[in-house]
Amino acid sequence: MQLLTKTSQYQIYGITLSSNQPLPILTPASTATTTDVKVHLTEGNLSNSNKRIHPGGWYQKSKVDGIYYCLSLDGSKQKLDVEIAPDGKQIWINWVNLPIAEVTAMLIGCVIGTALRLQGKICLHSSVIKVDNCAIGSADTQGCIAIVGAKGAGKSTTAAAFAFQGYPILADDIAVLKDCGNSFLVQPGYPRLRLWKSAVNQLYGDEKGLSRVFSQTDKHFLELNQNKVSAWGFHNQPLPLAAIYVLGKRQQYDCKPNIEAIIPQMGVMELVTHRYPQSLQLERDMLLRELAILGRLAKIVPVR
Repeated sequence: MQLLTKTSQYQIYGITLSSNQPLPILTPASTATTTDVKVHLTEGNLSNSNKRIHPGGWYQKSKVDGIYYCLSLDGSKQKLDVEIAPDGKQIWINWVNLPIAEVTAMLIGCVIGTALRLQGKICLHSSVIKVDNCAIGSADTQGCIAIVGAKGAGKSTTAAAFAFQGYPILADDIAVLKDCGNSFLVQPGYPRLRLWKSAVNQLYGDEKGLSRVFSQTDKHFLELNQNKVSAWGFHNQPLPLAAIYVLGKRQQYDCKPNIEAIIPQMGVMELVTHRYPQSLQLERDMLLRELAILGRLAKIVPVR
């Protein structure tokens, strides 16, 4: 069993994450600072793996200090177990026969999304794009738009089309919002897009040289640059949210894009539908608080 104790710190989604071993993909923290989420990583082996006592997927485990949110994934040779503390401030991950890059990809998706929602942060299943000269409040300034939609609707592909045209990406997969009272900020994620092979081929080129997100899927990581160049850029600072666009169902025939305003009462229902991850069942008080914030978000930020 491998257990490393050296601590590394990273910036992601407006928080500082610390890990007991280095993580690929993530941006190292520029200076040592207080940790918001502590990750404990342990790589094991099949001979020491305990017999599965829970079905695969998400489940809850009651302990003296509260309810832990757990994830178990099994393959023919691979295994990954996750435990998230009740307050979302600690994560334990144990795995077998998986590269650290795939463990990291799981961590920065549904796992960190669960931890952040347990901390009371608003998380949407979304890709976020930086735009200039957008009207926010009474001023024209830099801001961002969030693209939300069901799984497979084309959020990352839409973001990639913008990135190809020179619009920097702020986040992919998760939009973590900071409530500023009369406005909302979107926190930067990590400098990657998750794209299916077909989207890579259409917008970027050959997928050769791009790493797969997970070995069993045909989705690839497309690296974004943090240098200010014309295409495939990443914006690493929070931006005010100017609008939210909800992707509808894909059409089987060619048609022009159609954008329609969504009234706040319907907009909040869309936002509730696209919280991330949907599998998380919050305690009643936290759920009511989250719904109240989403209701205010739908009133402040246009939903289309």
